[in-house]
Amino acid sequence: MKYCTKCKKIYPSSLAGERCPSCSRKLINDPNSFSPVNTVTANGFELERIRAALDDAGIAYSVQQIKNDTGLQILNAAPPENCAVYVPLCDYDTAVDILIGIGAFKDPPSQHLDEDTFRAIQQAKDDAKEREMSPQKSLFIRIFSLIAFLAVLTAVAYLTDYLLSFVTPLLGW
Repeated sequence: MKYCTKCKKIYPSSLAGERCPSCSRKLINDPNSFSPVNTVTANGFELERIRAALDDAGIAYSVQQIKNDTGLQILNAAPPENCAVYVPLCDYDTAVDILIGIGAFKDPPSQHLDEDTFRAIQQAKDDAKEREMSPQKSLFIRIFSLIAFLAVLTAVAYLTDYLLSFVTPLLGW
């Protein structure tokens, strides 16, 4: 799998050349499993449908307005014309399946069907799962953080009381 760091698109390994077809930037071969991938472009109601579907599936995403030459959206306070939806590489195939299911694609991406790309995305998923904490470890960290926070609050309260015991006689209270 090849990845463009500017366009945030993935291409099959069989792509001829080492440059992105869209922007001519050099493609990299091994992107991070959390690298953002440009999945779909949408606007208005369609964008809200995509957001709802990705939220329901628990897939992290970001939406970025595509730059254009007109400032009419700012002047008219209209919603953005076109927005690109980015998902992490490790969730790309799941997001594509969901977006195909809701009919968000006019032309489904063909590059996600490449065998090498599929294996690379599966490897990215496995890497992401390795980095995740187990539920027990997450619970332990939360409880420890709560106890540490309460200890800091208690220490601040006692220190303030201790300092005030020296200051109040000086002020004549």
